[in-house]
Amino acid sequence: MITLYHGTNDPFDTPDPNRGRRGTDFGQGFYLTPDFDSAANVAGLSVARAGSGRNVVLCYDFDENKAEALGLKRRCFASLDAEWMAFVIANRMGDRTASDHNIDRLYDVVDGLVADDKIVTLLRRYQMGELTQEDILKILQQRPWRTVQYSFHSRKAIMCLVRTEVIYVS
Repeated sequence: MITLYHGTNDPFDTPDPNRGRRGTDFGQGFYLTPDFDSAANVAGLSVARAGSGRNVVLCYDFDENKAEALGLKRRCFASLDAEWMAFVIANRMGDRTASDHNIDRLYDVVDGLVADDKIVTLLRRYQMGELTQEDILKILQQRPWRTVQYSFHSRKAIMCLVRTEVIYVS
């Protein structure tokens, strides 16, 4: 079991991968992180964007054994490398011609590092030809912190999550 957290402004009962935004790192889905503080920060951003609600962190246990038994397709990125970069660019840009993407929910669960706003800026500069892939990967490897995220893209994947707690943060 892995404990994961989801920051929100609304303590909903059942996660829905269809409610997630399109054009995100790993495709439209339900995103969580093993880092409580990151989830709490996302909760604050959610309240600010919506202009309502409370900072809420929903806690879940992810049963990897159940995911394997159900035959879920899983994509794991262990590091910031060329494969991760190409995958994130394809998903963020909606590029179905890319060799690997999750726009059409080819994977049930994807986990890897977050592409925050600074990384997205670098990826845009890469697409405009200002930076090479090697330039970006070198910059990313020097980053002092990295946040991991898990994204769930199917109802079958959601079945592997059990909510354990709702925490209101200030």
